[in-house]
Amino acid sequence: MQVGYYGVKINRFNSSFPVGKVRMEYMYPMNFEEFLMATGKEILLNKIRECYSNMEAMPAFAHEQAITLYKQYLCVGGMPESINNFVENDLDILRYDSQIVSNIIEMYIADMKKYVKGNVETVKIEKVYKNIPMQLAKDKKTFRYNLVEEDGRKRKYETPIEWLVSAGMILASYKIKKPEIPLKVYTDEDVFKLYLSDVGILTSISGIKYPDIMLEKHFEFKGAITENYIAQEFIAKDIPLYYWTYGRDAEVDFVIYNDDGIIPVEVKSGNSVKSTSLNLYIRENKPKYAIRISAKNFGFENNIKSIPLYATFLI
Repeated sequence: MQVGYYGVKINRFNSSFPVGKVRMEYMYPMNFEEFLMATGKEILLNKIRECYSNMEAMPAFAHEQAITLYKQYLCVGGMPESINNFVENDLDILRYDSQIVSNIIEMYIADMKKYVKGNVETVKIEKVYKNIPMQLAKDKKTFRYNLVEEDGRKRKYETPIEWLVSAGMILASYKIKKPEIPLKVYTDEDVFKLYLSDVGILTSISGIKYPDIMLEKHFEFKGAITENYIAQEFIAKDIPLYYWTYGRDAEVDFVIYNDDGIIPVEVKSGNSVKSTSLNLYIRENKPKYAIRISAKNFGFENNIKSIPLYATFLI
């Protein structure tokens, strides 16, 4: 027996649970790999896989095509209904119906009221959810309770955050105290970042216009959108979310554990390769290699793997 969780999973089972007879299946928004499949870009997808495997640069025209599709994904997001509308409108972002994502957000809010007991808790959950874009807009994206409301405290908002994470509506990334195996036991559970489960929802809630993303306009919040996208891609591949800090200013966006050990991952929204924090991490912890995800093509230099944003699903 399999159980699929499409929305809020809390309080759905009021009877006994068939322990040992159920295999849990978690459903996530479609990631960028699935977006390419849905939009009929299998040839491009195979080329991305090939270039990743060989760590060789994509042909310039293919790289530009993939970057354009990546930008469109930031606007459309990974909700199946949203992607289906984009496909039905011949991949024309100007004809795509953005109201679909707005409707999904409204349904999420309605879902909260259905499965949460008491209006007070519902209000707190909604406050946290709608506050996440403002949290991500900070230079230091670590979640702060007093940004939800002036007198916000952990004891007031801890349960609403746990509810949203359990519901799959938000993603939590925890600071690690030190990059040691296993990462999970070295996390600081009081220091974390929160992301929305779908980057299309983030761009919608934040009021981002399509030209802001598609026309390479420079704005500070683009970094937050990119980071949310990476978090979404990692979770879809069952990669837990952790990050690393050092002192007051140094921070590596993600730290992952794979067959090569603990690997730092730095995220850039454009072509910039300035990596002060990543270089500090490498100097302090000497990983087998590091990863930089950006708009640049594949490459491997100074023991840093350059992975294009559109190839994150392969990490």
